[in-house]
Amino acid sequence: MGTSGNRDGYKIFSINTTVRNPQRNLEFLIYFKKFDGFVFDEKMKINYLIELVKNGAYKFSIIPNDIKYKLENDILLTDDEINELLNKNPQKTGFDGRVMTQLRALKDQGLLIFSGNKNKPRIKMTNLAHLLANKEAYITDIYSKIMIGLHANNPTRTSIYNKSRVFLNTLFVIDLLKKEWQKQNKVSKGILKHEFVFILGMKDCDYKKCVNDILKYRAKNGLKENLNDIQKYLFDDLKLLPISKSSIRDYVDDVFRKFEMTGLLVSRGAFKNIYYDFSEFNIKKIEAILKYYENYKFENFKTADEYINFLENIKLPWLENAIVRKEVIKNKALNLQLDFDKLDSSDLEKLENELDQKFYAKSLKKVIDETNLNDLYKELEILAQISDDTSKYDNIPEPLRLEYILALTFGKKFGDDRLFSNLIYNENGIPLSYAPAGKVDLEYKDFLIEATMIKNRNQQLNAETTSIARHMYEKKKKNQTELRTMLIAPIIHWDVALFFKFCTKEFDSKLAPLSIIKFIEIVKNSQDLNEFKINFDSCVDNLITLRSENYQDFVNI
Repeated sequence: MGTSGNRDGYKIFSINTTVRNPQRNLEFLIYFKKFDGFVFDEKMKINYLIELVKNGAYKFSIIPNDIKYKLENDILLTDDEINELLNKNPQKTGFDGRVMTQLRALKDQGLLIFSGNKNKPRIKMTNLAHLLANKEAYITDIYSKIMIGLHANNPTRTSIYNKSRVFLNTLFVIDLLKKEWQKQNKVSKGILKHEFVFILGMKDCDYKKCVNDILKYRAKNGLKENLNDIQKYLFDDLKLLPISKSSIRDYVDDVFRKFEMTGLLVSRGAFKNIYYDFSEFNIKKIEAILKYYENYKFENFKTADEYINFLENIKLPWLENAIVRKEVIKNKALNLQLDFDKLDSSDLEKLENELDQKFYAKSLKKVIDETNLNDLYKELEILAQISDDTSKYDNIPEPLRLEYILALTFGKKFGDDRLFSNLIYNENGIPLSYAPAGKVDLEYKDFLIEATMIKNRNQQLNAETTSIARHMYEKKKKNQTELRTMLIAPIIHWDVALFFKFCTKEFDSKLAPLSIIKFIEIVKNSQDLNEFKINFDSCVDNLITLRSENYQDFVNI
């Protein structure tokens, strides 16, 4: 929370900045499930941390090879080994503090409830957290509920006095600001990034006053950033607890990352001309929110359970009203230059999902066209840990990034026709999150691809191999076509290879697990998709003929 985080008072709103990427919430929650409802004493905090490290959700810079082997093969560490690991990777706040700041970030978003002793709290996942961790609903809908219901001051965050509903304030400010700016015959693009802090500093829900304050600022500064005037407004006029200029920028970045997970807001422009605006693809959803919540106000809650219950029961107009949903879908069709009247609208949910997929494919294609293939190879090498370079997509968590880079690689190398990436993308072609469970990660022509950054043997075997084998079997039954199926991971364990060998023979199909390094090699050595198929089939032949241990050596190079 920066310099004002632990003090009581009126503040610039922020969600704990320790976990900057909201996409990582899914990782943390998946591995939290086995700890759900426990008291987090020192031992439990360390156990949770080791679980994150074991599954690659949290990284230590120094891991001795013998401990690394145990982590990857799901062998319990001794107390001495745990202490060695912690001593070699010291944290400023200690590991207790590191773990708790991560969990508090989830609490701030309505995904965890803390109760009992402050230093040893009992921590429980909310229903929204379970939906998220189990991929049972679209993350955009989950985040829309959380953000619409978000109250700056609530029973889980009593140190901030602001009686504001920050996300709703944002929507209403942007809407009114655009209208007022247009009255001056000026092109309205939303709210500039440096102006967003005006909203974060609101003490209440008086969005009209906030718009007037922004217009006064623009009257003096135009669309240019003047941090001195901004600080004077925040700390002298509003009398908020002061923070540094760098913290202001951090807060703005951090909050917007959470807000864009709704799919309702997008970032456009570059450098000092970045502005936040409504998604044109989802504009009818925004209009429905503005109408449904036009009389919104700050609510008071007595307990954390009451507040969480409020979040979980937030109404999304397009899910409550079929007429609203139809208008949403009509606009999506229009955005994609499709005639709604010629589409099958007997099942609105199915139709919306189809339109969403077309939108995601269109957004992904834009990035494919602009991306250099050699840059994608470098990104894969970074994920394979054979390069120490910093990723261009470092703000995207590694598991999500691997799926993304694979989609870009197939599309760039072999063309984007019949490329289906089952991720949720914004209009800039950046992945926001995974789609709900039940789909293979990536489909490309007759390839089914599952991607994972999991190195742990048991997790890799249980979580990834069975799902892709099931997808292949079900799809083959429906289509009766030859399919090629692959798992791509940083390393491949021998028993994973053994499972794929069994499935290859059992289903008379072509399946093979590949390391990221082996995948790079095959792609580079393939001039076109037909040659890629031949090279992949060679791997399948090796899987069948070699002992599993030898195949492990073959793919891990």
